[in-house]
Amino acid sequence: MEYNISAMAAAKKYRVKVRLKVRNRFLRTAGTAVCSAAAAAALVYAGAGAARLAFSRPLGRLFSFTLKSVSVQSPSEEISAEVSRRMDRRLGGPFSSGDARLFAADLKQDYPALSRVEVDRSFVTGRVRVRAESERMVAKVRVNGGDGRYLSENGRLLKEYYGAGPADTFETDIYTSSSGAGLAAFAGFIKELRDVSPEFSSRPVKLEYLEAPRSCRLTLENSAEVLWGEFEFTRTKVTRLNEVLSDAASKLRGPLKIDLRYFRDGKVFVSKLPHI
Repeated sequence: MEYNISAMAAAKKYRVKVRLKVRNRFLRTAGTAVCSAAAAAALVYAGAGAARLAFSRPLGRLFSFTLKSVSVQSPSEEISAEVSRRMDRRLGGPFSSGDARLFAADLKQDYPALSRVEVDRSFVTGRVRVRAESERMVAKVRVNGGDGRYLSENGRLLKEYYGAGPADTFETDIYTSSSGAGLAAFAGFIKELRDVSPEFSSRPVKLEYLEAPRSCRLTLENSAEVLWGEFEFTRTKVTRLNEVLSDAASKLRGPLKIDLRYFRDGKVFVSKLPHI
């Protein structure tokens, strides 16, 4: 069976009518959506404005608070007084995390003997706590025969020192053409030598360090001179040195010169110290 499409009757067209209730509900829903979108846009704009304002200020200032009081802990009355003087000028004003970092850096620059400066802030009480710590000192030393300095544990030569240092059991001289870079190993040796000092049969009275060539000479109470060599085997060297001094004393008269620079090879050289 064939169907002639052109001969078929055209379909009747119908217009859809929306009922009044449905139309009103649709309009209310659309209005609510438009209002929500407008409110969201307003919030985004306000947030962007706040962000622009925040980034236009230094980050540290966002966390500032009003400074109400200060407490100080330091190794000297001089530093405590200086910290209080600097902080008193800021009381009642803003103090941010950036201010705290800058204050710590400035204090360390003005007092190089300080190893650490901490500035803590309390948002609850408005109190700032400053704690300063000094470098640990190993010994008072003479540099190049005259300039008095302090040698710290990390090998720094300091012009000043705060706090109680260790008792000097022997004099220490350092001969250097530089600022003293590379003295950390020597500082460690001094600490070790001080610990074993009671084990010497004749106690050390003077220690000399030459930067170039790197060498170390120890003078004992009996006027013997010891070329120490490397900063190793300290306690073993002391034991061997005592044996050599006891044996050589019966054979050589007068002050002795003991060379321990070849101790690693199992050799110790002993000679009579020439008269000057």
